[in-house]
Amino acid sequence: MLARRCAALLSRTLVRGAATSSEATVVETEKVQREVFKAISDEVDATKRQRLFAVVYVNGRQWKVSDGDLINLEGNLPLNVGDEIKLEKVLMVGGSNFSLFGRPLLDNSTVSVDAVVVEKKTLSPELDYVHLNHHQTKIVKWRSDEATVLRIKSVTAKAVEQ
Repeated sequence: MLARRCAALLSRTLVRGAATSSEATVVETEKVQREVFKAISDEVDATKRQRLFAVVYVNGRQWKVSDGDLINLEGNLPLNVGDEIKLEKVLMVGGSNFSLFGRPLLDNSTVSVDAVVVEKKTLSPELDYVHLNHHQTKIVKWRSDEATVLRIKSVTAKAVEQ
Protein backbone atom coordinates (compact mmCIF):
# COMPACT_ATOMS: atom_id res chain seq x y z
CA MET A 1 0.00 0.00 0.00
CA LEU A 2 2.81 2.38 0.90
CA ALA A 3 4.72 1.46 -2.23
CA ARG A 4 1.66 2.18 -4.38
CA ARG A 5 1.15 5.50 -2.60
CA CYS A 6 4.80 6.52 -3.15
CA ALA A 7 4.74 5.38 -6.79
CA ALA A 8 1.51 7.32 -7.40
CA LEU A 9 3.00 10.43 -5.80
CA LEU A 10 6.13 10.14 -7.92
CA SER A 11 4.22 9.47 -11.16
CA ARG A 12 1.86 12.41 -10.56
CA THR A 13 4.87 14.66 -10.07
CA LEU A 14 6.57 13.41 -13.23
CA VAL A 15 3.46 13.34 -15.47
CA ARG A 16 1.95 16.64 -14.31
CA GLY A 17 4.25 18.80 -16.46
CA ALA A 18 4.41 16.43 -19.44
CA ALA A 19 0.63 16.20 -19.92
CA THR A 20 -0.01 19.96 -20.04
CA SER A 21 2.76 21.09 -22.36
CA SER A 22 5.27 19.73 -24.81
CA GLU A 23 8.18 21.05 -22.76
CA ALA A 24 9.77 18.99 -20.02
CA THR A 25 9.53 20.31 -16.50
CA VAL A 26 12.07 20.00 -13.74
CA VAL A 27 11.03 17.67 -10.94
CA GLU A 28 12.07 18.59 -7.43
CA THR A 29 13.63 15.24 -6.60
CA GLU A 30 14.74 16.32 -3.13
CA LYS A 31 11.17 17.26 -2.19
CA VAL A 32 9.77 13.97 -3.51
CA GLN A 33 12.54 12.06 -1.76
CA ARG A 34 11.77 13.81 1.55
CA GLU A 35 8.08 12.93 1.20
CA VAL A 36 8.90 9.28 0.54
CA PHE A 37 11.31 9.13 3.50
CA LYS A 38 8.66 10.73 5.73
CA ALA A 39 6.02 8.21 4.61
CA ILE A 40 8.37 5.29 5.30
CA SER A 41 9.39 6.72 8.70
CA ASP A 42 5.71 7.07 9.65
CA GLU A 43 5.14 3.42 8.70
CA VAL A 44 8.15 2.27 10.75
CA ASP A 45 6.95 4.25 13.78
CA ALA A 46 3.42 2.91 13.37
CA THR A 47 4.62 -0.70 13.22
CA LYS A 48 6.26 -0.81 16.65
CA ARG A 49 3.56 -3.24 17.76
CA GLN A 50 3.59 -5.24 14.52
CA ARG A 51 5.81 -8.18 13.69
CA LEU A 52 8.85 -7.29 11.60
CA PHE A 53 11.03 -9.59 9.53
CA ALA A 54 14.63 -9.19 8.44
CA VAL A 55 17.02 -10.81 5.99
CA VAL A 56 20.38 -11.33 7.66
CA TYR A 57 23.69 -12.65 6.37
CA VAL A 58 25.22 -15.18 8.77
CA ASN A 59 27.97 -17.72 8.19
CA GLY A 60 27.90 -17.42 4.38
CA ARG A 61 24.11 -17.74 4.01
CA GLN A 62 21.09 -15.44 3.97
CA TRP A 63 18.27 -16.08 6.43
CA LYS A 64 14.79 -14.53 6.58
CA VAL A 65 14.02 -14.24 10.29
CA SER A 66 11.47 -12.75 12.66
CA ASP A 67 10.93 -12.89 16.43
CA GLY A 68 11.23 -16.38 17.90
CA ASP A 69 12.70 -18.11 14.82
CA LEU A 70 15.45 -20.73 15.09
CA ILE A 71 18.52 -20.77 12.82
CA ASN A 72 20.65 -23.91 12.49
CA LEU A 73 24.16 -22.70 11.58
CA GLU A 74 26.61 -25.29 10.30
CA GLY A 75 30.06 -25.46 11.85
CA ASN A 76 31.52 -24.88 15.28
CA LEU A 77 31.21 -21.16 15.95
CA PRO A 78 33.19 -19.61 18.83
CA LEU A 79 30.04 -19.06 20.92
CA ASN A 80 28.81 -20.60 24.16
CA VAL A 81 25.27 -21.63 25.02
CA GLY A 82 23.43 -18.62 26.43
CA ASP A 83 25.53 -15.98 24.68
CA GLU A 84 23.50 -13.05 23.36
CA ILE A 85 24.66 -11.62 20.05
CA LYS A 86 23.59 -8.89 17.66
CA LEU A 87 23.45 -9.81 13.98
CA GLU A 88 24.94 -6.79 12.21
CA LYS A 89 24.77 -7.79 8.55
CA VAL A 90 21.12 -6.92 7.89
CA LEU A 91 20.28 -6.82 4.19
CA MET A 92 16.57 -5.99 4.46
CA VAL A 93 13.84 -5.31 6.98
CA GLY A 94 10.11 -5.23 6.38
CA GLY A 95 6.64 -5.30 7.84
CA SER A 96 3.12 -5.63 6.53
CA ASN A 97 3.19 -2.25 4.70
CA PHE A 98 6.84 -1.49 3.99
CA SER A 99 10.24 -2.92 3.10
CA LEU A 100 13.65 -1.31 3.48
CA PHE A 101 16.54 -2.62 1.40
CA GLY A 102 20.20 -1.97 2.10
CA ARG A 103 22.85 -1.20 -0.47
CA PRO A 104 24.19 -3.79 0.38
CA LEU A 105 23.60 -3.48 4.16
CA LEU A 106 21.27 -1.41 6.29
CA ASP A 107 22.75 0.94 8.87
CA ASN A 108 23.23 -0.62 12.33
CA SER A 109 21.58 2.38 13.99
CA THR A 110 18.40 1.84 11.92
CA VAL A 111 17.86 -1.92 12.34
CA SER A 112 18.70 -4.26 15.19
CA VAL A 113 18.45 -8.08 15.17
CA ASP A 114 19.24 -9.72 18.51
CA ALA A 115 19.79 -13.46 18.98
CA VAL A 116 20.78 -15.93 21.68
CA VAL A 117 22.68 -19.22 21.33
CA VAL A 118 20.29 -22.01 22.29
CA GLU A 119 22.26 -25.16 21.52
CA LYS A 120 25.59 -26.46 20.26
CA LYS A 121 25.33 -29.98 18.92
CA THR A 122 27.03 -32.67 16.89
CA LEU A 123 24.99 -33.91 13.96
CA SER A 124 24.38 -37.62 13.47
CA PRO A 125 27.35 -39.42 11.90
CA GLU A 126 27.32 -40.23 8.21
CA LEU A 127 29.44 -42.63 6.20
CA ASP A 128 31.79 -41.13 3.65
CA TYR A 129 32.79 -43.71 1.01
CA VAL A 130 35.76 -43.18 -1.29
CA HIS A 131 36.42 -45.65 -4.14
CA LEU A 132 39.83 -45.45 -5.76
CA ASN A 133 39.97 -45.98 -9.53
CA HIS A 134 37.07 -48.44 -9.55
CA HIS A 135 39.18 -51.07 -7.82
CA GLN A 136 38.36 -53.01 -4.73
CA THR A 137 40.10 -50.39 -2.58
CA LYS A 138 37.55 -48.62 -0.46
CA ILE A 139 38.07 -45.98 2.25
CA VAL A 140 35.27 -45.61 4.75
CA LYS A 141 35.22 -42.60 7.10
CA TRP A 142 32.68 -41.67 9.71
CA ARG A 143 31.96 -37.97 9.44
CA SER A 144 29.90 -35.94 11.90
CA ASP A 145 29.61 -32.17 11.65
CA GLU A 146 28.92 -29.66 14.39
CA ALA A 147 26.11 -27.10 14.42
CA THR A 148 25.07 -24.05 16.43
CA VAL A 149 21.40 -23.15 16.94
CA LEU A 150 20.37 -19.49 17.38
CA ARG A 151 16.99 -18.15 18.50
CA ILE A 152 16.05 -14.68 17.25
CA LYS A 153 15.00 -12.59 20.26
CA SER A 154 13.88 -9.42 18.51
CA VAL A 155 13.85 -7.56 15.20
CA THR A 156 13.51 -3.81 15.69
CA ALA A 157 13.62 -0.86 13.30
CA LYS A 158 13.87 2.87 13.92
CA ALA A 159 12.76 5.83 11.83
CA VAL A 160 14.62 6.29 8.56
CA GLU A 161 16.93 9.27 8.22
CA GLN A 162 18.14 10.85 5.02
